[in-house]
Amino acid sequence: MHENNVSEQSAAVAEPHGVLSPTIQALVAHNREFAANKEYERYRTDKYPDKKLAIVTCMDTRLTELLPAAFGLKNGDAKIIKVAGAEVSHPFGSVMRSLLIAVCELGVEDVMIVAHTSCGAQHMDGSSMVEAMESLGVAEDRIRLAEHCGVDFNRWLAGFGDTEKAVRESVAMVREHPVMPPLVRVTGWIMDSETGEIVQVDC
Repeated sequence: MHENNVSEQSAAVAEPHGVLSPTIQALVAHNREFAANKEYERYRTDKYPDKKLAIVTCMDTRLTELLPAAFGLKNGDAKIIKVAGAEVSHPFGSVMRSLLIAVCELGVEDVMIVAHTSCGAQHMDGSSMVEAMESLGVAEDRIRLAEHCGVDFNRWLAGFGDTEKAVRESVAMVREHPVMPPLVRVTGWIMDSETGEIVQVDC
């Protein structure tokens, strides 16, 4: 299964930029009908989250509909920030930037870090990722250039191993951030990828 995905991706990479794959063409066609039929009207809301809530969670496809359903969230209730492993890994990275905007500009008062069971990012390995890059057409000299510029792939693309520990570290990153307003409530959770049930992590 994985080898087939890699070969399909390799073929896609070889296509000229700007050529739409069948998948993207289908999405665009659906979008045209969606807009023409005014199906958007039932999703209308504004930029301010009704529940004053931001959730940092994983990009895992199992959570796309499961997480909002498991929390009873509707469109407009919360800011949902998705990143591999639900990790807030850098104090001035894009996830923390999004959280600060959510708090300081959009009125968020609660932040939930929601990881999940059987996460694909848990056991990632930098060396394996580099091998995948090469098999997908990234030239070795580009990889070496990145390493020469200070990118440690084994650290940057490593998995997190212990899910509870990773959640605690992300919660601490947000709570203890020097410019995060101190009244923001930050909690950590792990969601069952099958049932949607959550368990709080002692942070």
